[in-house]
Amino acid sequence: MWPRDFKFFRDFMDNLRTIFLFNTIKSYPEGLTYYDLKKFGNIPHSKIYRMMKNLEEKGDLLRKDDISKETGRPKHLYFLSEQGESRLTDLRKNMVDLFDILKSRFPEELSNFDHNKFLEDATFNSRLLTISSPLDHLMSKEISDEEKLEILLEMETYFIDLLGKISKEKIRLQNKIKNNLEE
Repeated sequence: MWPRDFKFFRDFMDNLRTIFLFNTIKSYPEGLTYYDLKKFGNIPHSKIYRMMKNLEEKGDLLRKDDISKETGRPKHLYFLSEQGESRLTDLRKNMVDLFDILKSRFPEELSNFDHNKFLEDATFNSRLLTISSPLDHLMSKEISDEEKLEILLEMETYFIDLLGKISKEKIRLQNKIKNNLEE
């Protein structure tokens, strides 16, 4: 039975996000700024700022102010503190325990997944995050061709429906823009 209100999933994702952040900061011995993290995806600056500020206030991160050589503007460089290193070790251990639980519940799906390596190496700049397309994933599964065909037909129906909705929204927005220009 899953915990009430899916707190398990919320905690799991918070811990995983923190591990990714700590591993990423560790991989930059010269320090990491908010803007460096923005390069790894479409993460709002305010979200990164709050998270890193909270972790600094807790003592997990150390901040060093420096002047940017390119712009001459001040920048905040973040480093993992000793407390942060200790917390990273604890988070990894807790996540290993959770992955062990998941592996016991889904042994076939997770049999080849090395969660220890993942927790050690995963950063926001990681090749581990490269996700293949659903089609590639399906075709690589060891299931019968009949099962693959059935899933492909379901996927096709879903995407045809989605393309229809996209076309309708596109036309609606084009008309709205055209009407706004005529006013």
